Amino acid sequence: MLSRIALLLLGLALAGHAIAGTQMPARLDICRQSTPTIREMWLKGAYDAPPAVARLMVNAIDGKLPEVRRQLQDVKSADASRWRQTAMLTAAWAGQSVVVDGLLDDGAAVDGDGQIPPFKPGFFDHTVDAMEHDSRFGGPTALKRMRAAGVVSNQGRSAGPALITAAECGDLATLDVLLRHHANLNTTHVGSDHMPLGGYVLLISIVNGNPVITQRLLDYGAHPCAFDRWAAQFHLKHPTRPVHTLAEIGRHAGLPAALVTRLTCPARATAH
Repeated sequence: MLSRIALLLLGLALAGHAIAGTQMPARLDICRQSTPTIREMWLKGAYDAPPAVARLMVNAIDGKLPEVRRQLQDVKSADASRWRQTAMLTAAWAGQSVVVDGLLDDGAAVDGDGQIPPFKPGFFDHTVDAMEHDSRFGGPTALKRMRAAGVVSNQGRSAGPALITAAECGDLATLDVLLRHHANLNTTHVGSDHMPLGGYVLLISIVNGNPVITQRLLDYGAHPCAFDRWAAQFHLKHPTRPVHTLAEIGRHAGLPAALVTRLTCPARATAH
């Protein structure tokens, strides 16, 4: 029988590693390693959501599209859109491209965010207490830093868009589904600094050293110049923080020369 310690949220564990200065797993490994943990937390009722929603998310993770569709039919109409979106994003994280495709056909928003519910208070409190007394998470000092950084909270979280997840996880099948459903690469902006989405997912794929994902994004119209323009503006606002072009980052990541050429923004190339 799983103890609650075994259900510690992997995201909090990874944040603890980062703040403590220890080595973080590669992002692709995080996707693979965290999916069984997330499934188990839904299965054990750790999230503050109805049992029917927990079963829905487990089926989305397991790739059971017919069951997911039947369950969504039984959800109150006012809630169906919300949970369809969350199930689609959960399936994207789990690499279940068929479920993602089906739920997009059913009305999930390809560029939309979803809301992951908070944990049940008892589970969250127990988890935080366990982290404080477990040296693997850095102990009380690391937990204090995590609280100060706003990492340890139980407000739920926004997830999406799915395009970011596909790029982070190096999931070409899900990426292709999203692009086929006309995922918007160039008008959505990410984060408080308003980085263009196309530039952000290109950056992710390049840092991951993934030439296939990078090439696919370029083929579908992601513009490296949009990122380079954003980077130049960011540097003007924050002159002490160095920035690099996507081509420079790609060259450093060891991408093929032909791909680095495609990442080179003509205006930036002539400026140098």
